[in-house]
Amino acid sequence: MSRISKFYLAAIVSVSFALTPIHAAQTKALGMILDSQGGHIGSANTSAGTSIYPGDILNTDADGTLTVRIGRTTYQLLGDTSVAFFPGASSPIAELRHGTINVSNNSASEGFEIFASDVRIVSDTTRPIQSQISLKSRCELMVSSQEGVVNVVAGSEKRSVDHDHAYRVIPEHSVDKTRDPISPEDPNYHKNHTHTGCAAALAQNAKGPITAGASHFTEVALGAVGVIAIVSTIKAYESPDRP
Repeated sequence: MSRISKFYLAAIVSVSFALTPIHAAQTKALGMILDSQGGHIGSANTSAGTSIYPGDILNTDADGTLTVRIGRTTYQLLGDTSVAFFPGASSPIAELRHGTINVSNNSASEGFEIFASDVRIVSDTTRPIQSQISLKSRCELMVSSQEGVVNVVAGSEKRSVDHDHAYRVIPEHSVDKTRDPISPEDPNYHKNHTHTGCAAALAQNAKGPITAGASHFTEVALGAVGVIAIVSTIKAYESPDRP
């Protein structure tokens, strides 16, 4: 083998070793499935014990449920729901694409973030938290709290949803035609989908023409959004800071 060939071979091997830790970090498991009844990762069926990786899209059949543990938070996807999961700078991120998700957290050290259309839901510091987020349409969400507090941001408006309260939330814009799963913290996130204004839904929410003070939030009776049914599997995994 010539000296030049040996040089190139050594360079290739060196680069391969240099990239190995990066690849390993990128493919580190983000969480685990605790229970699956009609649940899938992409188009593949899944079961309890399956690892979840950054960017995985989890979805359920119309009558299915899927319970997953990401970091210190447990999520239950109800029927006909689709969610993508990502690591975040300070807490896990769930992108609710459609359907309904129940969230449970009893950790003093880590919270969660949920993105639904262009609405952002963030855990407050009180624990435990049991909340439900339902994406009714691209321009309508229901956010309720059975226990604890979650903070909801829609446009420039923020509202804290306290325990035993629920709100109908109208996004500033809907998120449409989402392509590849990209974390909301990625600088290219908004290039990965299109936006459509939710002015008509906001006008309906205001029951008249949109004014400067039109709110994205309407409080509704908790019973109107249904009882938050978090299965017993979640209870078994919600002890403080359990890995």
